[in-house]
Amino acid sequence: MNDVRFSRLTVVGVSLGLAILSTGCGVLYLKSRLSLFPVPQSLAPKVLQSSDHTNPTQSTVKTVSLQQSTSQSSNSHPQNSVTPSSPYPSFGLGTTGSEVLALNERLAELGYLPVTIEGSAPDITLNNIQNPPQVTFVWKYGNIPSTLQNLWQPDTYTALTRAAVIAVEHVNNLTIDGIAGPAVWQAILSPNAVADPHRFTYVLVSKNPAPETLRIWKDGEWIYQSVCNTGIPGASTPDGTYAIYLRFQSQTMRGENPNGSKYVDPGIPDVNYFHGSDAIHGFIRASYGFPQSLGCVELPYAHAAQVWTLVHYGTLVTIRGHYVAPSSVSITTTSSSTSPSNQGSEGNTDTSHSQPSTAQSVYVQNVN
Repeated sequence: MNDVRFSRLTVVGVSLGLAILSTGCGVLYLKSRLSLFPVPQSLAPKVLQSSDHTNPTQSTVKTVSLQQSTSQSSNSHPQNSVTPSSPYPSFGLGTTGSEVLALNERLAELGYLPVTIEGSAPDITLNNIQNPPQVTFVWKYGNIPSTLQNLWQPDTYTALTRAAVIAVEHVNNLTIDGIAGPAVWQAILSPNAVADPHRFTYVLVSKNPAPETLRIWKDGEWIYQSVCNTGIPGASTPDGTYAIYLRFQSQTMRGENPNGSKYVDPGIPDVNYFHGSDAIHGFIRASYGFPQSLGCVELPYAHAAQVWTLVHYGTLVTIRGHYVAPSSVSITTTSSSTSPSNQGSEGNTDTSHSQPSTAQSVYVQNVN
């Protein structure tokens, strides 16, 4: 009898795990390898979707849904309370003070930030986290985008610091939650701390002027550009700055369109989640450059594959602007041989939009 009960509990546990490992464009619950992390009510999606996923970049990655943006007000209180038994602080987005300064000094020293420390690097230890050495930060590169430059505050946990923490968490195979907790501190203060293996990368998605575009900045240069699609009214891609925290090379997205119809989109390629279930990914459309998705940033397949090679866990993504269709151009988008067979996730093209003629053809720019 005990064996039967155990078997039933095992089946229930596996089923629950599969349900929680569910995603869809516009909805992402949470993912975990070893344990399940509760999603705060304010961050929980309205509908639980299901999906299949294959070829994650790291099968052991542990994540929770991340939806905080830089629009949150700054305050001196951490998002997570300090674990009583731990000597390390724990805090997140919006926190200010000397402990954040110590964190940024160590992250800069390890190469996770686009700034460096002038002169000798400080010796950050558990003993001086609350009173770190005073240093001068300088940008590593010229030509810093203003949207990136505005994120840097040495003693404030902005989206820039949070992105660096996510990168640390991924590199060290920690739970990805964007919180500077004990595990993060132990990783970066270790004598064998791992430096950032990637070049600093920044993604800027502009909804206006038309057509909508995605650009990538790396090491002081804009190196890549492509047209893209963002979310339609009612499911718009929210403005703000976020960080890539979950990636899949291929994923089946299932869910519900705004009109209540269901979608199933198999084989969505090169998926990079940056805000809840909003992701940058490939999707076939007859044309690009204006709102068509349910919140994601869609790219033509070839360009999504290229973007996949340029971004990584912790890459910052800024979404900005409000799409305004040129009044002089109006078209009706119809199905074509290149359109997906189902009208799925990102699937219903909104034919009420006007669109510039330049959005009829995809363009991409590489700068060496």
